[in-house]
Order: sequence, then C-alpha cells, then structure tokens
Amino acid sequence: MDSSALDRALVGRLMGDATLMALMPDGVFFDVGGHGATAFVIVGLLSDHDDPMFGGRAYEDPEYVVKAVHLATSADVADEAAARIDALVAIPVTADGYTCTALERVERIAYTEVDDLDPSIRYQHRGGRYALAAAPSAEAPGPPPWVQGGWIQP
Repeated sequence: MDSSALDRALVGRLMGDATLMALMPDGVFFDVGGHGATAFVIVGLLSDHDDPMFGGRAYEDPEYVVKAVHLATSADVADEAAARIDALVAIPVTADGYTCTALERVERIAYTEVDDLDPSIRYQHRGGRYALAAAPSAEAPGPPPWVQGGWIQP
C-alpha cells in the first residue's frame, strides 16, 4: 500500500478545481511553493499514524496543512481561496488502494508573513490543518496461521 497515494489524491483534488486555480494561479505544491510564485496552495503532511492489523495496516490517519499563500497587502483573495479549499476537502477524496473519508478541519490557519528586509512585502497565509481517515480498500488479510478455525476459545 502506497501512503503517498493519499497525498497525490489531495493535491489532485485541489489542482483539478478551476475556481481555486483562478484564485491561486501559480498552482498547488507539496511542502514548498515554486520559485517566484505569488499566489499558490501549499499541502504538507504534518503527521500520519498507522494502526496495525495482522501484518498490515488497518487504517491511517494523516493530518495535513492545506493553505493558500498570496503575496498581497489584503487577505481577501487568500480568504476566498481558503473557503474554496474547505469546500473541496469536505468531499471524500479517491486514492488508489484506499477508502477515504472527507477531510475534517481541526484548526484554522490565518497569519501574515512580513519580509524581514522590505516590510511592504506581505504574504497572506489562510487555510487549515485537516485530518483524514483512510483504510485499505482491498480485502483485509486473514488471521495469522496459528489461529485455528472451527472452535471457540474460552
């Protein structure tokens, strides 16, 4: 099972939305924005907990930061993009090998990053931390070979 399929599904969902791409035309990036980008979305994996089950994973619960970043003195466009992100992730994502629930926002992100050398340069950051629950969509593996069938253990 490829956990990065979850990352790709989330990025693909965001990149495939014409409304979001009109607001953030420089694209969607994983972890770090592109050189020279001034209006973009960042997706980053904050944590991922796996719950084991018979030599595999029962489910994963990754948590992502998803935020719009906009070079502007006003946060209006970044706010609009964050609202669009929130609407897009409310629909369950489709990831190869997984059954996923919708992402749930667990924390809002809203801050302004001011350049150290030129205080007139301001990046508006708006979005949130989102939790996802994902389970393997394939048939779960059976019990280990030492478990005997046909009798009930006391």
